Amino acid sequence: MASGGWLNDDPWIALASILESAKRADYSHVSKLRQWILDKDSDPTLVSACLGLTADAGLNTDLEFLAELMIEGPNYLRIEASLAAQWSGVLWLMPFMLEAWRALGRRADRAAIEANIANLLDPIEGEPEFYGSGLSQIEYTEAVDSRLAELKNILGSDEVSISGGAPVDMNQQIRLMRKALVLKGNDEWIDWGNFLIWRRKFEVYSGVDCSSFYEKKGVFQPRAAAAVLDRHLVSPMHFEAGKRYFFGSLVA
Repeated sequence: MASGGWLNDDPWIALASILESAKRADYSHVSKLRQWILDKDSDPTLVSACLGLTADAGLNTDLEFLAELMIEGPNYLRIEASLAAQWSGVLWLMPFMLEAWRALGRRADRAAIEANIANLLDPIEGEPEFYGSGLSQIEYTEAVDSRLAELKNILGSDEVSISGGAPVDMNQQIRLMRKALVLKGNDEWIDWGNFLIWRRKFEVYSGVDCSSFYEKKGVFQPRAAAAVLDRHLVSPMHFEAGKRYFFGSLVA
């Protein structure tokens, strides 16, 4: 898009321009998305798109904005910002997710944030510990805080991006995605319960077009997905575990 497209009065055109800049590893314009996130008259779909790009390509100051939303924002933005924090996966954002969880009164709202927390902290295999736990508020808070402290001690930093209770390892994730698409007999597929999360992360990190994963009506196409993943496995990109990437470039 033309240079300066982020100044366009049409927020969708501005968003598209910021996205194209981010694809070229220029993340300096992501902060401009805040104006539409905070505008109460913005289309909810626009707000979600802006929060998603903030999570995926935002610098530390942009992630701090997500933290502010989780502490001080209206309830709907607390929930949306928590989902964005999940997409970023950065460990230091998780206490703010927990703060948003504490601030919400509706059980359904809390469940939404619990799902985000569980996707980051619970291992891929095994029973979930941080969703539907039945713990009291105090017990749940202590359990999350304890796990965060454990991870920070193990990883040596809270700047690490995590998923499934461990630093994001995109190459390992791609292998898990491909394994989930292996026929187990009688034309049945292995369950791909985590595939939606994996697919989004893979597309964001690599920039590989995953639109063929689905038909126009949204029906998942496992064979088409397997073909895309196989092409990537033949010529894998370099991803350092625990780091954030956007279309193949490190988000520093």
